[in-house]
Amino acid sequence: MNNNAIWIILQKLRTPLLVIIVTYSIAILGMVLIPGMDDNGKVYHLTFFDAFYFVSYMASTIGFGEAPYTFTYTQRLWVAVCIYITVVGWFYGIGALVSAVTDKTLKFEMMKSRFRKQVQTISNDFVIVLGYTYVNAEIIKRFHSVNIEAVLIDEDEDKISHFLLEESNYDVPVMVGNALLAETLQDAGILRSNCKAIVSLFNNEEDNLKVSILTKFLNPKVKVVAKSTFRDITVSILDTDIAKALNPFEIFAKRLDIALSSPNVLVLENWIYGNSDLMDKAMFLPKGKYIVCGYGRFGRILKEKFEKHNLDYVFIDEKRIASHQMIESKKFIRANPDDKDILIDAGIKKAVALIVGTQNDISNLSIMITAKKINPNLYLIARENTVQEISIFQAAKIDWVFIIEKILINKTSLALSKPLKHRFLKLILKKDDIWAETLVKLLRRNIGVNPIITALRINEQESYAIYHELLDGKEITVDVLLHSLSDWKKNNKIVPLLIHRKNEEILLPRNRPLQINDKILFACDKRSKEEIELIASNVYELYYALCGEEKESPILKKIFG
Repeated sequence: MNNNAIWIILQKLRTPLLVIIVTYSIAILGMVLIPGMDDNGKVYHLTFFDAFYFVSYMASTIGFGEAPYTFTYTQRLWVAVCIYITVVGWFYGIGALVSAVTDKTLKFEMMKSRFRKQVQTISNDFVIVLGYTYVNAEIIKRFHSVNIEAVLIDEDEDKISHFLLEESNYDVPVMVGNALLAETLQDAGILRSNCKAIVSLFNNEEDNLKVSILTKFLNPKVKVVAKSTFRDITVSILDTDIAKALNPFEIFAKRLDIALSSPNVLVLENWIYGNSDLMDKAMFLPKGKYIVCGYGRFGRILKEKFEKHNLDYVFIDEKRIASHQMIESKKFIRANPDDKDILIDAGIKKAVALIVGTQNDISNLSIMITAKKINPNLYLIARENTVQEISIFQAAKIDWVFIIEKILINKTSLALSKPLKHRFLKLILKKDDIWAETLVKLLRRNIGVNPIITALRINEQESYAIYHELLDGKEITVDVLLHSLSDWKKNNKIVPLLIHRKNEEILLPRNRPLQINDKILFACDKRSKEEIELIASNVYELYYALCGEEKESPILKKIFG
């Protein structure tokens, strides 16, 4: 407990303690001064110790008997008086103690003290997560799956209590506090060397900007992942040079762009995120007229993608207004998109696709039902704002559902917990459909429909054998890690996906010489993953992978000659 908590306790209990001390002193003094009589009829006086002993058990239990001798009537009269004054003192003291223990300020100081100690004991890398939401709870789970610790701060005490109840399996330091204060972030460990990032996904995006600026000045080595859908705030967040701005609308629009030009890239993306395997069909979006219900930030980004692909489009929004040019060209209708006549006026009968992107999930479902009755052949794309309604959206048989919360979970957890996979994903998003289709077929043929992804770093801890061979000046290529340890002439089910080094990123590397501190990403099966680790770390397995022969142990050679 820190000094603040001790000071609060002393302040709350100061008067009750004085009352108890005074009442005890009066009772003890009276017991000492009033003469008694021993068993022989002689006058005696209680010692201070005897008086203290008697008053102590009298005040708390109303007595166990008269000691050391039977009291006189004068003593008993004084005891009767003392019973009432000490019991009243104790009742007052107990009430004050209960009040002190339940005091919110004291509870906060005790929680803060315990929180600081928990943070100080974290030895692994950790991430500070601001605010308890479904999204952040899922992100914390994914961090724990790769041995990254998390620290949680929320201003709402009820939310913290809910987290402790729901996520009791995760040992996460939690604190009730204002995350926009430098002191709170310092308590959460932002100044520690093993604090790697802060996750700030507040709906009030100005708060995310404040967190980014605070972090910049407190510890610029800490990364910030911040939600931002407004252009001005995004620019300011990026100007800190330590923050990554996540815009779920922009992420989806980018996926729509890719689906229109390179659908097999989306197959790879979904596999990397773990949303589906490589048997997932490429999403070929129809070409023609698109009707979008909802404008705002989401619609403006979609408009850019439609114009890039020369698609016809119409936006419908009751609350927002578009540019005069869009209204004049009949690209925007200000009306209720759930109105059948409005949909017909917008051209729903000839449209090939409908995108419903309002902030209300029920409204999105209602619009799709109305539109589907008019044009049963529509390709449906729906925005789902929260996973709470996921079962309803699944039952609606929508062609493509994008969930805002899931986008934030996937993007944040991948960027912070598996940075090499994130780098690979960023690179393949720039590739064309032929390249992506070729890779999908290669992975299916060499490994299967659901390869696992693993990473290896060429350093002494993860790759002892290769590391020391490279230190000795020997050349080792990435292909050495592909050999089967049961048959050197055959390769395991492995496809090298990426080599990342300081100034270079190599996609699908083959026969590339390795360097110290290289980070390599592989697609493989479970057995091949184990052999990659063995070849990298065991000198005898590496020798076999290089030469196809067993390396003789110097100890065995000495024993057997």
